Amino acid sequence: MTAYLAWTEVKLLAREPIVLVVSLMFPILLMVLLLASFSGDNDPVFVGLDGTDFYVTSYLGAAIAAMGFMGTPTHVAGYRESGVLRRFQAAGVPSRALVVSQVAVLAILAVVGAAAMIGLAYSGFDLGTPESVVGVAAGFAVGVVAFAAIGVLLGSLMPTARAAQGLGLVLFFGTFFLVGGGPPPGVLPDALNDIAGWTPTGLLVDAIRTPWTDGGLDTTAMVTLAVMAAAGFALAARRLARS
Repeated sequence: MTAYLAWTEVKLLAREPIVLVVSLMFPILLMVLLLASFSGDNDPVFVGLDGTDFYVTSYLGAAIAAMGFMGTPTHVAGYRESGVLRRFQAAGVPSRALVVSQVAVLAILAVVGAAAMIGLAYSGFDLGTPESVVGVAAGFAVGVVAFAAIGVLLGSLMPTARAAQGLGLVLFFGTFFLVGGGPPPGVLPDALNDIAGWTPTGLLVDAIRTPWTDGGLDTTAMVTLAVMAAAGFALAARRLARS
């Protein structure tokens, strides 16, 4: 049942071009534009990194964050608003099946987006080899689960799909451009960098960037994301059960 629902969700996603454009094409195109401008730049504003490594490691989390803040909440809220969730419950489909399906959809989209970004960066720009491929994969995976939990929780709380979409836009653009999606940290106030670093998006970027550039795991970021995932899924399950 869970596998079938996940496959159905993937097919439904393929019919939503706006979600695909925002979650995949927009981050990829913006990353390419930034790499074209800053590739090979070793300016101190990039926190000791090459401009290519800085922006690629930032944008690897873009598809995850976009789906977690916009795609998944809008989809789940739409299910609640249209009564689909009640029909699932009447048919005996457990809420955990819906949750697992959303994790699967987010993971597929994030992997496709990350593969496209890395392929473009290696073929057209001077992207360095990650110090720890396993560490990057671990940070990426924890981020997928955490943002799936955040997305399902937001979708279970928002009254309509439109409200979920609006909140998601604010959360995504309000955090991602502060943690590496736009201006580098060196040009932003230290206080703003400190706050942004503790947002889910900031923790996601740190969990991916640290093993890429240093070879070690950002334990704080990964543990915090794991706690967010556990709390998010627990709260969302309770909320969905009452929907």
